[in-house]
Amino acid sequence: MKFFFKLVLLILVSFSLQSCLVSRCERPQITGYIYDAETKRSIENCKVGETFTQSNGYFSLKEKRYRQFTFFGFEAPTLAVNEAIEKENYQSKSIKFMQPFGGGMKKGAFHNADTIYIKKTILKTN
Repeated sequence: MKFFFKLVLLILVSFSLQSCLVSRCERPQITGYIYDAETKRSIENCKVGETFTQSNGYFSLKEKRYRQFTFFGFEAPTLAVNEAIEKENYQSKSIKFMQPFGGGMKKGAFHNADTIYIKKTILKTN
């Protein structure tokens, strides 16, 4: 009987702790286009985060989430996004934004980066 009581108590405690495990947003889905700042043409194969742009300059970064143990009533953490934009012969740039309680965004969070223009690097000749 004592063993049964301890087992039931253990099961109840583990179920109550499960409810404190919440899904947090590490990065919302980010979409947009990368264009040359001078020619206004799309840039293909430009690295944005862990993906590359298509022939029309379009990119889409998948949403990233993580699970966090927390207590009820605690605020969601700040969401800080910093995704590098890199292309050979172009100046590096990044997608940066911060939301004070963005870590609490529901699944399916989305950010439209719209159109981003990057400049070619200037080659110095001696």
